Parts: sequence; structure tokens; C-alpha cells
Amino acid sequence: MRAGVARVCITPPVGTWQGGYAGRNRPSEGVYGELFARALVLAESEGAPRAAIVSLDVVSLPHAVAEAARRQAEERTGIPAGSIALCASHTHSGPSTGDARRDEGYLRVFEKQIAGAVSVAARDLRPAEIRLGRGRAGFNVNRRLPTPRGIGGPYPEGPVDHEVRILRVDAIPEGDPDYIQANGSPMALLFRFNCHATTGPALPKGGYNLHGDYPGAAAGFIERAYEGATVAMFLQGCSGDVRPNLITPEKVFRGAAYPNEVHAMGRELGAAAIAAAEAAAFGQMPGSAPGNVGVAGKTILLPYDKPPSADELRQLLQGGRWPNGRALHETDRAWAEKTLAQTEAGTLPEGMPAEVQVFRLGAYWLATLPGDVFVEVGWAVRDAVAAAADVSPAHVVVASYANGSVGYVPTASAMALGGYEPTSYRLGGRPACYVPEAQEILARTAAGLAAELA
Repeated sequence: MRAGVARVCITPPVGTWQGGYAGRNRPSEGVYGELFARALVLAESEGAPRAAIVSLDVVSLPHAVAEAARRQAEERTGIPAGSIALCASHTHSGPSTGDARRDEGYLRVFEKQIAGAVSVAARDLRPAEIRLGRGRAGFNVNRRLPTPRGIGGPYPEGPVDHEVRILRVDAIPEGDPDYIQANGSPMALLFRFNCHATTGPALPKGGYNLHGDYPGAAAGFIERAYEGATVAMFLQGCSGDVRPNLITPEKVFRGAAYPNEVHAMGRELGAAAIAAAEAAAFGQMPGSAPGNVGVAGKTILLPYDKPPSADELRQLLQGGRWPNGRALHETDRAWAEKTLAQTEAGTLPEGMPAEVQVFRLGAYWLATLPGDVFVEVGWAVRDAVAAAADVSPAHVVVASYANGSVGYVPTASAMALGGYEPTSYRLGGRPACYVPEAQEILARTAAGLAAELA
């Protein structure tokens, strides 16, 4: 196996609108931390580059932006676009990429920067191996507390994944698989954690400063610890129902006090990733993997559930209230009008295109999913890939927010309970949430891809 890495600054100009919080009413006013595209390119021991993984300090990637960046990267490196994973950190303090306030000029530059990072990494391929490690960080919590008023709030008893799973990439001299760089630094450290990057609302100036949130703080901590010899790549896990456990005495969520709390979370996560990487380097975790590199991907149509009928939508618009008596918000009305128009015209979409990728990295596996995937959905995908590949689930990493945005993908039980995430399709202009079988569809798709590579 051979590997190359690169890091490119993608910080937009101050004055660029930020993505993530709909309540922002003005553009960015400063920079608290630079934003980066960090790339890892992998190849077999001989031959052309085969795959690329890119970690990006942005909230999400619209499909069109992801496709344009991957096409440019393919043109520059020969790596097939479908073998490139673009993984957003989901920071809510980066540039707007998908809503009406996005800067199209910046996005064209952003696409070139992504392709440039892949190109730079592909030019410096060295013999390498990958090791896997696991650690723990405790600052995430489920956010879907069931209450008499509805769903929402800190829910420590709810599903959550505190594991930090890392992939350590070490350069090795030819013929010496037991070598670790003289200074002990990996060339790349991929670290996955499941937690929304949403510490921003209580920051100075109300969160109007660009920064990478806790993932950016963690990546910076790791890179400083390894004295600049390592590219630290954060992979956002399946965190659709998980956020930082910043909680008031009244048991409600709050924003972070920047910079102290954001950097404290970054240090906790970064230290856990480093500890796991060091344990992996010296054989205290699952062993090294010098083997094959392979990628398989598939774009499926993730089906929507049945939306309200035309008559139900008309009644909703005429009455101005939901059946529970709650008044329609402006976004609710826009959704109902759009869905009614599509229903009457016979143009109602059946689902959303969703790209699933599976990477074989020697003895280890990486699956990427688009959108805000719930933690239990991620577990199902992990287990399905492990079964298809005939490996332990401990050897599978699942990342989300990759190669496009499909909104929230809840579990069937969460859809039945309702709450913000299962009803947020209205904010995105989609006719309905996904079918309750969405989890099984994603898991089955990922398993099929893993079977192709096994």
C-alpha cells in the first residue's frame, strides 16, 4: 500500500455567510480558527492512485458541489470520482454551502481547493500501512428526550456512541513493515467521533466567527502534538440525534463559552485519538494491515414515506394549523404549498438520491453515508458491513455527511415518535420523511458493496 497526504486552507473571506444555524441574520464577522481540506490518497504497492478520502471543515456538501469537486480531482489525478469520499465535519461555524445565502463564487474556489488537496496528496505517495485503534470521549449526549411536551432535550439514557475510532497511517521504508517513523508520528490520523458540531450559538458575537468547532480544535491539537508531521482528519460519525453535552442546571442545552469549552472538547477528543493511535502503533490494539485498497459505491433512491394527500394539504393551508393546534410557521406553509403543487402536477419525487461508499483499507473497512444519520442507523450499517466482509465490527468505521446532503435519516422508532429530526424534511422542501425501512436499505446497500470487495 502507498499513501500521500495534504492539507489546504479553505477559510472563506470574512463577510461570507455561515451555514448551520437558520437564525443567523448577518454574515460572518471574523475568524476564530482557519478551516481546512485534509486529504489522504491511497494506492496499491504498484500502480496509479486508487482512492481518496477528504475531511472538510464545512457543515455539509450539496450534491452538485461534491460532484464538481470530485470530477476536477479525477481530471487531475486519475482517481475515479466514485472512489473519492468528501466528508464534511458538520461544523455549524463554517461557510454556507447549500442554502440561499451561499456564495457561488466561493463554492467554485472551494471545489478547486478540494481537487487541489487530492492532487497534492497524490503526488507524494509513499509505502505505508494502516493500523486501527479505539478510544473514548464523553462530551456527547443523545438529544431526543421524550417529554409530555414532545421530543427534545438532553437524554443520557438514549442511544449514544462515546467511542473514538482511529485509522493510523504510517510511512514505512520498503521491506520493513515493522518500522515506525523515527519521531513516532503517523503521516495521517483519521479519527471518527459521533457528535454534532454545534457549540456555536453562545460564542462571542453570537457565533458570527468562522471556525471548525470542536472537530477543528481536535485536529489542531493532534497536529501540534505531532509537531506538524501528521495530517489529522476528522470523520463525523452518525450523529443525527447526538450533540455536545453542554447543559444548564435547568437541564436544557446551551452553547459553548469560546474558546475555553470548545478547545476543552477538542483536547479531550484529540487526546483520545492520540492515545488510541499510540496504542495501535505498539500492538495494543487490532494489528497492522498492509493489504489491498478497494472502493465500491452505489447511488440509490432513498424512498420517501407517503406524504399527506392533496385534500389534507389544502385543509392544512386553509386552517393554518396542524391537527394538534400548533400554528403553521412560514416554512411549514412553504412546504405544504410546494408539496401540494407537486401532487397536483404529478411531479412528486419518490425519493432522494443517496450515495453509499465502502472502502477496503487492508484489513479495515470504511463506509460513508450522506446526511444526518442517527447513531443506531450507523451501528446497523457497521454490523452489516462486518458480516458481509467476515470481519469484526471493531474493524469497520462508519462516517456520515459524505458526498452530498440528504437531511436527517432517523430510525423507524424515532420517526414514530416525531420531533425535530423526523419532521425537518419540511425545512429542506422534501415532501416527507424517509420510509421506516431507510435503516435497512442503507445497511443492505453497504453490505452489498462490502461483499463486492471481500
